[in-house]
Amino acid sequence: MSRQAIRLGALAVACCVAWVLPRAFVSPSQTLGPTQTHGFARSERPVAPMVMRADARPSAQASSGSSSFSMLGRASAAALCALVATVAGRRSHQRAEKVVVRIFPTRVRSRQKTMRRLEPFGEMPAWSRKPLLRKRLKQPWRKRPSPKLSMKGRYWIERSRVSCHYNVKISQLTKYVLRAFKEGRKHPIDTLMQILESRLDNFVWRVGLAPTMAAARWMVRENHIQIRHARKEDDWRAPRWVTTNVPSTLLMLGDQIRVRPKKSSQGLAKKHQEEDGEVDVPDHLEWDREALYGRYNDVCDSNQLGMNVCEDFLLYKFLGPTGVRQRHIRWFEGTTIPIPKIYNGGRIRPTPENILNMKKGAGMRKRGRTRPPSLWGMKGGKQRNDPWEYGSKVKV
Repeated sequence: MSRQAIRLGALAVACCVAWVLPRAFVSPSQTLGPTQTHGFARSERPVAPMVMRADARPSAQASSGSSSFSMLGRASAAALCALVATVAGRRSHQRAEKVVVRIFPTRVRSRQKTMRRLEPFGEMPAWSRKPLLRKRLKQPWRKRPSPKLSMKGRYWIERSRVSCHYNVKISQLTKYVLRAFKEGRKHPIDTLMQILESRLDNFVWRVGLAPTMAAARWMVRENHIQIRHARKEDDWRAPRWVTTNVPSTLLMLGDQIRVRPKKSSQGLAKKHQEEDGEVDVPDHLEWDREALYGRYNDVCDSNQLGMNVCEDFLLYKFLGPTGVRQRHIRWFEGTTIPIPKIYNGGRIRPTPENILNMKKGAGMRKRGRTRPPSLWGMKGGKQRNDPWEYGSKVKV
């Protein structure tokens, strides 16, 4: 509710109180006697209504007392209404200030410090609309030389650049990495960047509806954006426009996006477009600045990404023993059948190296903790697995 509406409501209440409150103030001289008071007569019968005599006239003293009480009541009502209007306006102003404070929230970190640490390795256009402020050293001779950056530190910086630009946490970025690094993907880094480019908040930033990725996330969270998914073959009716507040929504081909048809949402979107001016919309996106309507037509091309990344550093960071933990799956040789981890009542997995070791008899004479799993719980040197067996469940 706007401040103007609150003040109008307070004034309306003031008028009602000003009309009703003076009638509650009654002078003691206006109290009716048992038979007659100031020209009013009352019958002796308790059920008879009060009547006014024809020759009755109110006295001047009673009239002056009544008018003084009426003026006192109206003045009190006016003061009360002024107090209510002031408190209502002050509270609405406080609520408006709270909204202004959280316009563009982002992760808790200093933007200038982050830019000073990461921008020497590449720009982050969606991190901040303000440029990096260069500081002049008053005593340059007291500045310590920066240590040489290790290769591992360079991997971490490249990952931090991607995380800051797209405004996602490391845990969420790791999930996208696991999805992009599936087996059979020839270019996993390109797939990872395409997944990040298909996010809803990234779409809002790329078309110029928000100055930063944090502002785009806020617009989605505050229900300013609507989405309509592309119709599928099994849909019995056409999809409808849905107001979403999930910035991490991954767009599919053919999805339509628009600004919510609301006065505040439309005004906010046009204001951001005027502040940023014309932006270069990539080829895989379609956007109408006048109608505030767009469409996601295709995956993003690797040459039109929102930021420049070094594929080698990201690849080395997410792969290897220090990278993300992927699900370890082994397949039978020459097939696409995965080898189950729990195999036939606890026997060891029939991987090629395990079968070869069993055929060689490696570790058969060991005792205690070093005894191979194929001899656990067995007597007489008989193995739990038969390395020479063939069947539908064993591929050797």
